[in-house]
Amino acid sequence: MYRLTHIDRESNMADSSDSEQFSDGESDGDFEVLSGSSESEDEMNDVPMNANPWFRVRPPEIDYLHDQRFVENSGPQNVPAADAKPIDYFLLFLTLDFLRHIVRETNRNRFQSILKKFHIVDNTTLPNRNDDNYSPTSKFQCFVDLFNRQSKQHYKPKQNLSIDESLIASKGRSSIIQYIPSKAAKFGVKLWVLAEAVSGYIYQLNVYKGRQYDPTLQGMLQGAYVVNKLLDAAELFNKAYHLFTDSFFSSINLAKELFTKGTLFTGTLRANRQMPNTIKNPVLQEKESVYIRQGRILLCAYKERNGRKPVRLISSFSKAAQENDKPAMICSYNKLMGA
Repeated sequence: MYRLTHIDRESNMADSSDSEQFSDGESDGDFEVLSGSSESEDEMNDVPMNANPWFRVRPPEIDYLHDQRFVENSGPQNVPAADAKPIDYFLLFLTLDFLRHIVRETNRNRFQSILKKFHIVDNTTLPNRNDDNYSPTSKFQCFVDLFNRQSKQHYKPKQNLSIDESLIASKGRSSIIQYIPSKAAKFGVKLWVLAEAVSGYIYQLNVYKGRQYDPTLQGMLQGAYVVNKLLDAAELFNKAYHLFTDSFFSSINLAKELFTKGTLFTGTLRANRQMPNTIKNPVLQEKESVYIRQGRILLCAYKERNGRKPVRLISSFSKAAQENDKPAMICSYNKLMGA
């Protein structure tokens, strides 16, 4: 049985999915031309589906070589000698300069609290909530920036990456506290996290400030916006990295956009995303799969057993292939998504 590791956030749909495998290109001749779906996506994803035909492909698909080669020198970077003490590794991420900064800010905050007791004007330089420059993360953003900077400095990730959300439990009074019923804690500060898929090493993270202070760019899905923002900040575009995401982030548009930016993609698809009807409404028997391709983009639908909804997958890297009676994409997704 395949493993579903993530719950869709905003729709709590039951058709979360699984999967991936390697390579891509045109099919090996066993195909038929399919028309695209004319339905518009519920979440405003405007894909010109009929620009190029979708082809039905059947496994095993010919293994084509990618134009993009992953040549990064992955692994630890700028680290202490092998006989270094544990404190030396600790200070890689929490530097002495930053510890001094914490002391300065702690003393300044204490001084301000004393002044307020004597009704002296507060000398804080932080803007108030009605100011256009206000940010609810301003008091701790320096920690986030330091973490991201040091993470990039001391490690270079291997090819497979994943992006997901994480929740730091909190019931504090703040505009950034989110309620996510699918999480154990339910209330907390939500983080968007980019990590190396195999090790789970966090390479870049952003704190979600809420819709008011962290709006999505007009014309983009929030998931696509988060993916682009994280990869851009991490400086990982055009290096042949392979990104895995769950259905909250995935769309055909995103897969195509990332491919133009030299980044491969595999993810699960929600049924309300725009896609050809062959995948949106597949007619499948138990353990049956269907694959269609449009250039580099491969879509797949799979039903594990009768009575269960099909899962849908998309990849700009995989080929149509089976492994243990299910799409090989599913095996790779379970292994590399949120490891």
